[in-house]
Amino acid sequence: MIIYIHGFGGSGKGNKAELFRDYFKSIGEPFVAPSLSYVPKLAIETLQELIISYGEVYLIGSSLGGYYATYLAQMPEVQKVVLINPATQPYETLKRALGDAPNFYDDSTFVWQESHLEMLKELEVDALTVWLISSKFSLYLQKGDEILDYQDALDKYELKEQNLVVEEGGSHSFEGIEGHFEKMRAFFAVGEHFKHTPMIRGVGLELEEIASRVGDLYYDDMARFLEALIKKLQEDANADNDRGRTKLSAHLRESAGYIQKSVEQIKAAWEVCKYPTIRWMIDNGFNKYFDFTQGEYPKDILSWYYGYAFTMPEELLHHIRRYYMEKFHEANSIDAPMSGIGTWADLGRFNMGVAYELTEKYPEYEEEIEAIVFGHFQK
Repeated sequence: MIIYIHGFGGSGKGNKAELFRDYFKSIGEPFVAPSLSYVPKLAIETLQELIISYGEVYLIGSSLGGYYATYLAQMPEVQKVVLINPATQPYETLKRALGDAPNFYDDSTFVWQESHLEMLKELEVDALTVWLISSKFSLYLQKGDEILDYQDALDKYELKEQNLVVEEGGSHSFEGIEGHFEKMRAFFAVGEHFKHTPMIRGVGLELEEIASRVGDLYYDDMARFLEALIKKLQEDANADNDRGRTKLSAHLRESAGYIQKSVEQIKAAWEVCKYPTIRWMIDNGFNKYFDFTQGEYPKDILSWYYGYAFTMPEELLHHIRRYYMEKFHEANSIDAPMSGIGTWADLGRFNMGVAYELTEKYPEYEEEIEAIVFGHFQK
């Protein structure tokens, strides 16, 4: 995830943020540009929460946003940081903004106070720390910056030439920033150029933790997850085969085949624990949906669902439920003589007809048949 951090009085809807948003969207890379509080402590807390939630992040900080980004670069989740005309001592340069300060995006104002300057002072990163994490930084400066002295940033970060851009002229907003987007992308090593990644994008968890959480899925849902993985592997195998990578394609297909065998075993495991799981949920609450109008559920579970204690043989119970569903699908098929079941009145008439047919055949189970028939689609 790429996070853009705006400057003093800015917003996540500013011109620069929108340029970045459009670019990263065009290369398929997730991007956010939050509108932050003017209170430094609140802004930093918001950004820290975002970074932790996303896990692997790349920061772009402009002006005061660059100062924030430098502080946040100490977090292990932050991989790389692009700094654009960054503030180096905002607790000094923003003294001139004390009092009513402008929100540039809507022309409103906020009260900038001495306490806010103190908060900025607490975010300063010492020179040794900056040097230790300097490999995370790429610096973009324009000498025509009318607000900050570009030399201050040069002295603070002391970056190697390949991670440094210094241009003549320009301004504090950094004119023509879009001309450097590809260089920034290459520094981050993101986008469609880098399809394969060491972590799952946007999840924010180590692979071991993700595996543990997948293992906690209900087994039928785990099987669905693996089937989706199989589909992805097969798509990749087809793409590699089309590129002439036949050996790689063959390995991917074989891997998909092994996973498919696992899926079959996991589905079998689900059949073992499905009914005990439902019985446990009946007492403790459901965090998973079950369609009790489908499938061959045991009599005790169906008795709970329909609210009726069935005495009929289990085989007959399932036969009646199947018969109902067959009739329902027939009534709604394109070959049905009438227009199907479109209203509650239609459903009522249909249910009465099916119940009459079944009780004619099994009169000793009239009440139980009505419980099944009139229980459909009403739970």
